[in-house]
Amino acid sequence: MERNVQIKTYDGVHFHYEPWDMDIALGNKNDGGIAYDPPIDRNTKLPGSMSTYAFSGKSDDSSGNPVTRNWLWDALENWPYWMNTIVPKTADALYKAGFTYDNVSKIFDEDYADSWCEIIYNKSGFFKYIESSNGDSEWLNWLQGARTTHRHWWLSTSMDYYDAMWFCGDYKNHYIYITANIPENSGSSIHITPNKSTFMTTAINYMNEE
Repeated sequence: MERNVQIKTYDGVHFHYEPWDMDIALGNKNDGGIAYDPPIDRNTKLPGSMSTYAFSGKSDDSSGNPVTRNWLWDALENWPYWMNTIVPKTADALYKAGFTYDNVSKIFDEDYADSWCEIIYNKSGFFKYIESSNGDSEWLNWLQGARTTHRHWWLSTSMDYYDAMWFCGDYKNHYIYITANIPENSGSSIHITPNKSTFMTTAINYMNEE
């Protein structure tokens, strides 16, 4: 669990995960701006801050010295077997069980956002940030709207990055074949430069002419 969520039950038997204050979800700041470009992890700090991290449970003082830490997660992240074996296997199992970009986007889009008419978002924002300010434009950047495009970009970028890191999920469904006539001992090389931070797996097969 993180901040702004609760585990709720109405009968003591069935429990569900209920988030609120979703204006800070998926890298957003509550003033409408993007606080964190994807991807983020437990070491990601708010841009320009020496003390504020993207995830709760970890903080530094104004000089960058540790103040609070989550010893359990620190220990797990420093355990090679956890990071190199358990995490990739868990990530792949979650993907096979349905934790995919398409399914996550569908939940956000259809089960949440589409449950409300977009006019309601805009009317609410107009009342809170325009009408209530008596013509002052100071709060214009707090307008959120449905954030559909931003949500798709943030989720896809994050999930693509971690799928590539753990060699799991949808990453294994995308590949490129490059065929070149290069003698095996020629000393030639192929350079691959991604257009953003990611992880790549490469394989080279030499085919000898008969």
